[in-house]
Amino acid sequence: MKLGIVVKAVLGPLFAILAALLVGGLILFFIGLNPFRTYFELFKLGMGTHLGITESLKKMAPLLIISAGLIIVFKAGIWNIGGNGQFLIGAIFVGGLAPLLINGSSPYLYFFLLALMGFLGGALWIVIPAILKAKYEINEIIVTMMMDFVALNFTAFLVRGPLIAHPEYFPQTRLIPVGQRLPFIPFTRIHIGLIVGLAVVILAHYFMKKTTWGYEFRLLGENKKAAQYAGVNIKKVTIIAMLISGGFAGLAGANDILGIKGAFQAEWNPGYAFSAIPLVFLARFNGIAVIPLAYFFSFLAIGGEFMSRAANVPVFFVQVLEALMLIFFGVTEYMQKKGKLFWKS
Repeated sequence: MKLGIVVKAVLGPLFAILAALLVGGLILFFIGLNPFRTYFELFKLGMGTHLGITESLKKMAPLLIISAGLIIVFKAGIWNIGGNGQFLIGAIFVGGLAPLLINGSSPYLYFFLLALMGFLGGALWIVIPAILKAKYEINEIIVTMMMDFVALNFTAFLVRGPLIAHPEYFPQTRLIPVGQRLPFIPFTRIHIGLIVGLAVVILAHYFMKKTTWGYEFRLLGENKKAAQYAGVNIKKVTIIAMLISGGFAGLAGANDILGIKGAFQAEWNPGYAFSAIPLVFLARFNGIAVIPLAYFFSFLAIGGEFMSRAANVPVFFVQVLEALMLIFFGVTEYMQKKGKLFWKS
């Protein structure tokens, strides 16, 4: 039984990935590009070079942190589509506050306070959708998505106005000195945010599997009426799940500012949440499975940037592949439920 579950967990995402690569190759062929050269450059530059591996591992950190929050909220049957907005709010909280905390703080207190600020910023940005969902049953998909646009414009206003470092130059917050950013993992050029991301997603996994709150979240997602019958406070659980998810997205923003960017810049929106959503679905909301898939998605993003220059392929082709993976994963789920695939529950 356990072997069957493992086979299903592996083959479903694997089929989706391979099918997406195949269809993506056909798309490349029909638009006049060589799919073999494209994929060769993608894998060679993304996985076959020290730079590609290093950059992929750096990009993996925010994906892991955002995914940790999505595992919790999705398992509770709640949709948080506004992770990019929560990420930006957490990031600008840290970008604005970090220069003020540099002097007079111990490194441990400094990083703890900034991580807390990032988490609180992301959580704050999901408060309105959480209350509207819990109290009035207003669709959280629409509200969280619309809050993304508000966050994008609000942060643009802040970085061009109250938080701008030098009005005569490109708008950004004050630059955090290199010595005040996240330190590197020994013998690497990868900051410790990657370790934080791994720890967070593993903790989220065991939180959902082993704790009472995790059980309540899962019960709410599986059967709301059963959760009510069991005495679960639906409104409270809904709000907490959404706050945790938004907080982790904000923490991912703090991670990128302290680990890579060093400042919040105008027009900056990496869109990690759009990659984290299909990633979490491919992992079947399993925190351990998220880890290798997060690296794969990071590799696609980094390899895609390098590939676009080497093989003259649009950068957004990687996003097409991610969308195809999610589509084919949905197909495998449907066919598996109908008993039309060679692995069964």
